[in-house]
Amino acid sequence: MSVMAGKVLIICLLWVCVSVCECEPAMFGEVSSPQYPQPYPADTLEEWDLEVPQGYQIQLTFNHLDIEPSPNCYHDSLIVMSDKKVLRKFCGQNSTDRFHPGDKPIVVSGNRLQLIFLTDDSKPKSHMGFTASYQAVVRYTCSEDQKWTADDSKDNIPPCVPVCGMNTEVSFGGRVFGGKPARLGQIPWQLLQRLSPRGSASLISDYWALTAAQLVDGYESTSMTWLGGITEEDKPPVIMETEKIIIHPNYLRVGQHGFTSNFVNDIALIKMSARVPLGPNIRPVCLPNKTHEPVMEGTMGTISGFGRFERGLKSKILRYGHVQEYTLDKCDSGDLPVTENMFCAGDDVKSVDSCKGDSGGPLFFPMLGYGSKEQPYEVRGIVSWGPERCGNTVSKGFYTKVQNYLDWIRETMENN
Repeated sequence: MSVMAGKVLIICLLWVCVSVCECEPAMFGEVSSPQYPQPYPADTLEEWDLEVPQGYQIQLTFNHLDIEPSPNCYHDSLIVMSDKKVLRKFCGQNSTDRFHPGDKPIVVSGNRLQLIFLTDDSKPKSHMGFTASYQAVVRYTCSEDQKWTADDSKDNIPPCVPVCGMNTEVSFGGRVFGGKPARLGQIPWQLLQRLSPRGSASLISDYWALTAAQLVDGYESTSMTWLGGITEEDKPPVIMETEKIIIHPNYLRVGQHGFTSNFVNDIALIKMSARVPLGPNIRPVCLPNKTHEPVMEGTMGTISGFGRFERGLKSKILRYGHVQEYTLDKCDSGDLPVTENMFCAGDDVKSVDSCKGDSGGPLFFPMLGYGSKEQPYEVRGIVSWGPERCGNTVSKGFYTKVQNYLDWIRETMENN
């Protein structure tokens, strides 16, 4: 059974049908035992050929493994092979078992792996089997200037070009007020600052994230902790510590616990202290191109966050909602200053809006579900400020217009 994505042709010869996959290897994917998470059946033989593009190594990570334990995995087993050689043989239920992979990923020098899942005809107690993810990795680090940190002409390594704006759906073909729960890997650039001040950021490379200045004002000399790769707050996250926090020089600072009434230039960059381990559930979003056109070009975009929702409660899950851009004369700004570096967005019908606790999070385009390799997701706005009552169809939320800050973003990243 092939798990590579792409078009599959069914060729029938007499009474025999053969599946032929005409497709390019995927950058990452998932594989599970039959019927997972239900108990796997007896007397089973399943094989998977996992492949990533040439020039990459393949990395296999087990998310869960529950196979009947037996001496030397005699009864049921999962075998990992590379180049026709058996690398590992697994069974058991916990990481202390001798025949259990634990939490450490398996990385091989080539770009292919084969998994063989074999069960005998006995009927043991219920065991769920396994689920694992694989991804393409390289032996070198792609630095911020898009050059490899090591060079070996003998290796056919891929170009050092950051991949952005892709989620699991694209690769395989405050909570936001009024929004829907997001699935894991659906908005992989979303980061969460769980403690006070609560808010979000967007990962834009394997070191840098983009957020609102108001969220990090006064924290430049401290180390903040950011969480990624999650859609539920209580799930194990990818933990990132900040090395640098750089606020736009023209933002009017008020410091920690200060109250601001001016959100002009509400934008900041965060550099992490270590490279973010990219994968299916944590990936950067693209920056937009410079343009004088409307941010969403007359169509809908998507906002996401862990901020406040009904009755003022904060959300423990990531939510998203679709909004459209409005001209500034249709948005009530009260007494707060509005500039060309801002735009407003909302939804008159469904009352979708960003809310308290969503600050710093992304407004991205195209609308979730419509991204593609030809049109990857771009962060067009940063959640900045809005009316006191979220979801008000008359008053819209205001966002920092990212396309107006591209020079500052790139210069800051290059110089730091």
